[in-house]
Amino acid sequence: MTDPLIGIEDDKQKKTELMKRVFAEKAASSSVELFQRIDRACKEGGKIEAVTLSGGYTNYSYKLFVPGQPDLAVFAKLSFEYALWNPDKNAHYDLQRTVCEYEVMSKMAEKTPECVVAPLACYDIEDEGQKMKLLVTEWSKADEQLCNQFIDGAVDSRIAPKLASTLATLHTIDFDPDFNEQVKPCMLSLFDQMIAYVKITCEELKPKDRTEKHMVILGSELMLKTVEANLADYNTRDCLIHSDSHAFNIIVEAKPSIEELENFGPNGNFVLVDWEMCMAGPKGRDVGLALSFPIGCMVAHALGGHLDANESINAFIISLLDSYAACMSEAGKSPGEVASIIRNVTGWAGWFQFLAFYFLDVQMVDFPCETEHDRKYVKDAMGVLGLKLLRLSYDTDYFPEGATTEQVKNMFLSLVEEEVTETAHERLMHRRRRQPRKSSMLRATNRRVSDAMLNFSARELSITE
Repeated sequence: MTDPLIGIEDDKQKKTELMKRVFAEKAASSSVELFQRIDRACKEGGKIEAVTLSGGYTNYSYKLFVPGQPDLAVFAKLSFEYALWNPDKNAHYDLQRTVCEYEVMSKMAEKTPECVVAPLACYDIEDEGQKMKLLVTEWSKADEQLCNQFIDGAVDSRIAPKLASTLATLHTIDFDPDFNEQVKPCMLSLFDQMIAYVKITCEELKPKDRTEKHMVILGSELMLKTVEANLADYNTRDCLIHSDSHAFNIIVEAKPSIEELENFGPNGNFVLVDWEMCMAGPKGRDVGLALSFPIGCMVAHALGGHLDANESINAFIISLLDSYAACMSEAGKSPGEVASIIRNVTGWAGWFQFLAFYFLDVQMVDFPCETEHDRKYVKDAMGVLGLKLLRLSYDTDYFPEGATTEQVKNMFLSLVEEEVTETAHERLMHRRRRQPRKSSMLRATNRRVSDAMLNFSARELSITE
């Protein structure tokens, strides 16, 4: 299969120059005070520069700034009528999503200004017949991905309650059930791929890894019942959700030094970015996605011989679950409703682990693994755990209805701990040396992303029945 990312760098450079030119033209006639200051700086001899932010496999993302004037900086995202990661450029990804992103960020910036940056403008661009939209927002002083802390195994305990409160605010505001509905078809194609893969794998006599063995043991009927229930859940419209709230889209204060694992930013602040997939959707998806990467890091740390690194990660997971449950209870949800929401959280954590980590290789390169062999082990572990969590959420024969919030949480945590323990045992069985603990590779290379579509594998959109 042709690599869908071939040619992106050349196109990105061309689009960067186009975007800088359009922004400069718009700033010259804008009523936005920050844009006026940038325009004045340019007229006084300054120049708008652009730094491409890493990630950007759905859109192109940039920091626009005037060198030497740190206050004159904005975030810019250039969106297209297709997702860059998709090799089929005829697969439509509606540009209206960028307008919806502007709208929901405006609303959330008013309600939680410390956690959502304010959008400043949304422009239409057309070049050589190609339609695009340019979203410009304030530049956040929080400039490091939360995923760094899970890679380090040292997590700021102040973040989880604030994140829970922000997500609960989003999930309890009035909303239009059809808001940003046009983003769904692009993502639904991934569910189709997952279902096709399940059908093929459950018929195979020679599964290649633990995950496929688990699928074969469960059987085609049960597997399809589970993943189809997950698909039906994706199409529910319980509340307004961010829908892409993984740890790479949560930006926190940078640590003072990459060597100081336990030393965090001064305030424990964060911002939630990349709102283009915000829509009416299932109640547990956002918290589930936020938990997925930390769970994977726990398995990776266990394989590297760093079980001690998992203490603060596990504390973050528990704090996020407990704080979110408390917020939803305070919002008027009954004990039964809260338990149902937390159960839904487990399913979406499982979905991301099985579909994104295991099936698509998304974000796998960023786990704290020393070798490709270790990375493959963690990927396989994510597949197995993902399937178990999907069953926990959607299979009432596996876990009966009517459980309390505490019972659901404890079952969730026990499944995670079971996989971590098995991984630690795997390391001892093969007498692996304890790997040196590294500070975050992302921080060390100054990487920052603005969307989820990282490192899509060759499997992407290639499974057929």
